[in-house]
Amino acid sequence: MMDNTAKESRWNRLKQRSRAEYQPFINAYALVSVVFVVVVLLLLVTPLRRYLPGYSNVVEQQELTELEQSLTELSGLVESQQLYIENLKRTVLGKAITADSLEEPAEVVPRQTVTALPPSEAEIKLRREMEERRQGQSGAGPTTVLPAAGGEVTSLAQVYLVAPVNGEISAPFDLTAEHAGVDILAPQHTAIKSVRAGVVFMSEFTSANGNVIGIQHDHNLISFYKHNEQLLKEVGDRVLQGEAIAIIGNTGTQSTGPHLHFELWYDGRAVDPGEYVSF
Repeated sequence: MMDNTAKESRWNRLKQRSRAEYQPFINAYALVSVVFVVVVLLLLVTPLRRYLPGYSNVVEQQELTELEQSLTELSGLVESQQLYIENLKRTVLGKAITADSLEEPAEVVPRQTVTALPPSEAEIKLRREMEERRQGQSGAGPTTVLPAAGGEVTSLAQVYLVAPVNGEISAPFDLTAEHAGVDILAPQHTAIKSVRAGVVFMSEFTSANGNVIGIQHDHNLISFYKHNEQLLKEVGDRVLQGEAIAIIGNTGTQSTGPHLHFELWYDGRAVDPGEYVSF
């Protein structure tokens, strides 16, 4: 009996000593296990799972793909619009000449009346080329039907436009004479207003047309204001309908007195402003 008791005592002492020696390791292991379980749960049930190597959310990947496709389409539309505007600028103004490139601006002698001067040969050629290209692409004659907001179709006559200035028309719209706008007489320093809300895409000086400002409106409309004394807006500015954008003047070699040469374009084709604006 004493031998068995002695053996049990030695065994108990051995277990107690082993437990005392390995207890810190057991505690550390348990703590690490708990921390590991908590971290795994956080990664699985919170947005942190996105940072797991190899993890991929199918829905997020699909949305990202659709967003990239939308951005690609939008980029294409912007590039097409920029190309359209650049072609139209070349058509209307010919090769642009900035004020810095002119050593001495041409002297302009004011007169009492304004006479429409014919455009340059380069401008005539560019206008004809663009008109032929437009007719060849559409396969039909010109039209004044515009798509309105909401998918409806509205005639250009129903698009409300305000007069840029009020005054007498000294030279009417006449494409046979290569006069793609109307000349409006008004006192010098009169403020010129935007016929409709839009974004300024041209604000520069050219030799023939002086200070010119061009505005892109909705319904694929573009308006040009030439021979200004001063431009009040810069490229990229958004303007409201009726907002002052320039000061009437007598700049450019094709101007013979204070007036506004106003042009209205739709789909790359000049239309008679007198049919849609009351001056």
